[in-house]
Amino acid sequence: MRKRLLGIALLLAWPAWLAADTPADADQARAQFAAGAEASREGNFATALEAFLAARAAGMSGPALHYNIGVCAWEIGELERAESAFLAAAEAPAMRALAHYNLGLVALRRGDETAAARWFRSARDPGLSRGEADEKVRALAAAQLQRLDADAFAPDPGRAADAGAAAGRPLVFLAANLGYDDNVILADDGELLGVSDTGSALAELQFAAVVPLPADLSFETGGFLLRHADLDEFDQLGAQADVFYRPWIAGWRAEIGAGYGLNQLDGERFEDRRMLLLGASRDLRTGWRLRLRHRYEDIEGREPFEGLTGDRHETSLRLDRRMGGQRLRLEYRLELNDRDAAELSPDRHRLGADWTWYLPRRLEATAGFDWRYSDYSSSGQSSTSARSERRGRVSAEVRGPLGFGWDWALRYDWTGNSASLEEFDYSRHRVIAGVQAVF
Repeated sequence: MRKRLLGIALLLAWPAWLAADTPADADQARAQFAAGAEASREGNFATALEAFLAARAAGMSGPALHYNIGVCAWEIGELERAESAFLAAAEAPAMRALAHYNLGLVALRRGDETAAARWFRSARDPGLSRGEADEKVRALAAAQLQRLDADAFAPDPGRAADAGAAAGRPLVFLAANLGYDDNVILADDGELLGVSDTGSALAELQFAAVVPLPADLSFETGGFLLRHADLDEFDQLGAQADVFYRPWIAGWRAEIGAGYGLNQLDGERFEDRRMLLLGASRDLRTGWRLRLRHRYEDIEGREPFEGLTGDRHETSLRLDRRMGGQRLRLEYRLELNDRDAAELSPDRHRLGADWTWYLPRRLEATAGFDWRYSDYSSSGQSSTSARSERRGRVSAEVRGPLGFGWDWALRYDWTGNSASLEEFDYSRHRVIAGVQAVF
């Protein structure tokens, strides 16, 4: 779940007994407060902050005013002012949970995840809850704590699952995308590679859900549907169901999982996957978060793709670090395949990096780079059919809030694949626009 403030409208519509305290004849203070409210509704937070500060200078006080000052300061990046304002708002018992949650967001922007976790735990404390609004704050705070504990970096269905486990209630992730791919390929990141040399508009739906279970267990499921306007034979459908166990062991967040998935191509089932996963993550003293994982898949290829049948092992190491309003991710993966078809059994090394900027008005921008080397020579092929490939990918994404829990996203990526066999050389441009939400 993405970090977010509950909107400033929450305080502008707060009950009368929590309204800002104003001297009886302070018409100027009331006018400034109203001007700040109007500017904030228009998204002009710098102007709104000036008006709220003018209202305070004219004698107005109270938790609503402090909170609104904090929201505006946070939106434009004045973190010290936001922190002091939320601390003042937290003096009102009914505002404490919300203010503490927002103080956690301030700490995240500063890169102080220890302080952020402390504020989120305070916001999650049932003793602070006074009603439905605070229950929502508690759920958000729990999701942020799980986000700090787990390995989530970019918005995806797995993050929805992490958030649901933390909030203690089922959560659902939904996404819908439209776009254009100028060189549709058969499987974007699998062994079954086919290059169309043809462009096509596309539509994609994604779904994920998590049901928390007792004793650090959760049931997680998801699926996707991909359709191409001009290439039906490249259409895909997939579904997955998993059970995870994530206990704390000696300062490590352990992860043990098992699951089953299936995929269809052009309406025909082409592979089934049975999965086992072992992993662990923890914070390092250097400020990084380390995640280690090993994933094993037993794959059954369906006719006419029987050659996919076999084993796949993937070991990964990932480092994440938040630095103020930015987050960096570095990852290495080693993948080993033992399939019935030698030409579908590569050994792979993969390096990836993503840099995310958290911007005012709850915008996020991410730039990414991914490099993968695939070697088919160790799979028993003849020297004339063995090949190697080097694939590079550069991506850029911007996302922001739409309202009612939905976000918009715009993504572009370029892929270039260089192979020892010319038929596997290709380049690809893809643009995707879509919406997504967590409920």
